[in-house]
Amino acid sequence: MRENLDPKTRLMNGNAMFRRMTDSELLTRLTKAHEPFIAILTCSDARVDPAKVFNLSLGDAFVVRTAGNTVSDRSVMGSLEYAVDCLEVNAILVLGHTECGAVKATYECVDPGNLDGVLQDIECAKSKLDPADAKDLALVAESNVRLQLRTLEDTSILIRDAMTRGKLVMFGAVLDIGTGAVKFI
Repeated sequence: MRENLDPKTRLMNGNAMFRRMTDSELLTRLTKAHEPFIAILTCSDARVDPAKVFNLSLGDAFVVRTAGNTVSDRSVMGSLEYAVDCLEVNAILVLGHTECGAVKATYECVDPGNLDGVLQDIECAKSKLDPADAKDLALVAESNVRLQLRTLEDTSILIRDAMTRGKLVMFGAVLDIGTGAVKFI
């Protein structure tokens, strides 16, 4: 159920609570160093919050969010390369999820206008499955995670080199929205 507060007031109240509940020493440490151990590419879906799903603290993860957790936009690839090159993360996780609106959009022929690359990626992920499996949205979400991992490795020389040198590992996972369980793939 949604609160009756206007969005700005809700955010202001939430920030006040955050400031009361957060260790000031942690915040001070974070002003001195930005050292996440992992970069996570995940969907923009409000039901997918890697910090909550994996019980992470502030500063633990460099999170990049985009509809359909795809790297079709250059800024997404650039953000992940920044995390590897400048922040020296040693892992990238591509996190998809069940009930993904971007996956559903490919079945409903919805085109909101500027998601061409995302929808093309998901269509490509569907095409990699047997026709019967391509009707299962959860399997398409998983196939899309695999496709994004492959795209990162094939497209980014920086990421591929870090993997070759043993400085970076990549893996994928799918969050089940209904149970909260994460299936690593």
